[in-house]
Amino acid sequence: MKTMLFVNQSSGYLMIDIVNAFVKSGKYDKIELFTGEINIRPSVPDSSVHIIKTIKYNKKNIVTRLFSWVIAFLHLLFVVLKRGMKYELFLVTNPPLTTFIPLFSKKPYSLLIFDLYPDSLFSQGFIKKDSILSRWWCKKNRKIFSNAKHLFTISNDMKKNVAQYVDEDKVTVVSNWAHNEHLLPVKKEDNLFLKNHGLQDKFIVLYSGNMGMSHDIDVIVDVANKLKYRDDINYIFIGNGAKKAIVENKIKKYNLTNCLVLPYQSQEILPYSMGAADISVVTTDVNQTGLSVPSKTYSYLSVGSALLCLADINSELANMVINNEIGGCFDSRKIDDIAIFIANLVDNPRLLNSYKSNSRKLSESFTPENAKKYLY
Repeated sequence: MKTMLFVNQSSGYLMIDIVNAFVKSGKYDKIELFTGEINIRPSVPDSSVHIIKTIKYNKKNIVTRLFSWVIAFLHLLFVVLKRGMKYELFLVTNPPLTTFIPLFSKKPYSLLIFDLYPDSLFSQGFIKKDSILSRWWCKKNRKIFSNAKHLFTISNDMKKNVAQYVDEDKVTVVSNWAHNEHLLPVKKEDNLFLKNHGLQDKFIVLYSGNMGMSHDIDVIVDVANKLKYRDDINYIFIGNGAKKAIVENKIKKYNLTNCLVLPYQSQEILPYSMGAADISVVTTDVNQTGLSVPSKTYSYLSVGSALLCLADINSELANMVINNEIGGCFDSRKIDDIAIFIANLVDNPRLLNSYKSNSRKLSESFTPENAKKYLY
């Protein structure tokens, strides 16, 4: 029996779509998914997929992250070693230690690199580039990447970074996507989220997602303070993470009434909360240019939102935004420039609508059909 085992500690719609694409291909007798959690939003695993549950990824702090990574890795190692040789592995870099599994198993494997390690740890200051651990990790990357049956990543920027470990021709880029049929533009008068919060007559600047320390979302509070004389603009922060308290404290410090901080929204409300944005904020860590592309970008495109990106101007994200005329990209320290950009779009509906229209049109290039590109 030919079996494919997928590994991703936190499986969202992207992973589920890939798994389901393999099920529909009929190339394997059995499909299994090793995961700590499944976020059904909006995809559901095919009923034939066997789920192997492991410890949930806990990103509360560095200690809980490391603990959940190590336990998941040890569990995965046990699962892989007790399986027969007819097993094939599809490994995602979550947890990061997953990529070491081929060192203990001769089973054929493919790798999907969402985040590149140890490079991500360098830029975040967790380990030094010239340390013994990093040199060892980089050496193993070269071996593991070279021996992979297939090597995938999610952007051309990332591909260039992966190429330091393996021939660039071996790396296949498959862009992320969103579900256009689930996330659609919503008129303000029909938007339940805006109606529930009494914001149907407001211009909305939205950040929705993880509020991690590497995301400069508190800059938007500074912008809100600079534009507080504009009572027609509201700023909404949806999500959770270490930066949430900083955002809330800044709002309190400035005594702002134009900001709203909310938890993650339900599956039913999500299309309305995402669709509430006139401008959606996407942030990347300047020190991690080329290492990751925020998947929320594609959701923002689906709802037809203009984009405000706080990212390196030379990043692939910035190029996409500028070349497709869907918004603007700024250094997060340029508070005045960001404020001018927002105010200009409030006062120039024609330009705003052009950005929105281009955004929705671009989303048609990033649909679940992309999942089929992982088939081989």
